[in-house]
Amino acid sequence: MGALDGQHVLVTGGSSGIGKACADRYRAEGAVVHVADLNPRSSDELQLDVSDSAAWAALVASLPPLDVVHLNAGITTPGRSPVGSRGAPLSDVTDDAYRAIVGANLDGVFFGARAVLPGMVERGHGHVLVTASMAGLGGMAGDIAYTTTKHAVVGFVRSLGATLLQAGNTGVCVSALCPGFVDTPLVPADAQSFIKEMGLPVIEPARVGDAAMQAIAAHSHGSQWIVWGDIIREHDASPIELT
Repeated sequence: MGALDGQHVLVTGGSSGIGKACADRYRAEGAVVHVADLNPRSSDELQLDVSDSAAWAALVASLPPLDVVHLNAGITTPGRSPVGSRGAPLSDVTDDAYRAIVGANLDGVFFGARAVLPGMVERGHGHVLVTASMAGLGGMAGDIAYTTTKHAVVGFVRSLGATLLQAGNTGVCVSALCPGFVDTPLVPADAQSFIKEMGLPVIEPARVGDAAMQAIAAHSHGSQWIVWGDIIREHDASPIELT
């Protein structure tokens, strides 16, 4: 018996990297997994541009009620290395590159959550899991636009989690995964060498799948889960008390 037996799970950006590893883990836990990707790699996968709100509405209407939605699709800024960049950090980011990363990393999360949450709230059950990044918890030198979008995603998860709780929707949870450097195409070989030279870990995508299952099981509203080397733990980010 798996932890997700019979549950319907949607994974965006699930054709490779973190998304594929998590989709594989969900299947191993007994889930019926629906993979959506901008560039599907098999006939079983669905095509989706996560930055297109109309495409989101059509996709959700075509699927069974979803128990878990993993909003994983994301990119680094086109034309920039994720680490070790030097020079003019903003002036060499084109408008098109900026719009592309905001569309994939932030719009894709906002539109995705907006599309799936009404059904979850109506059923009183569901989990929206977002792939953020350690870059969303602190300033990461190199790719400023990427770091900006991941901070925004973490803020979105915190705010949405608090809003759901305030409305009494305790059966519907939203949380974020915040991995460090992961061995995926988003971190090319030269960047991985640079990271390892600095003594930092590069983890396998399957490790993020472990963290995903831990986050789903914990059902901790608005939480962020650090995935760094051998560490998987909930980030201690106490809400600000306004009195």
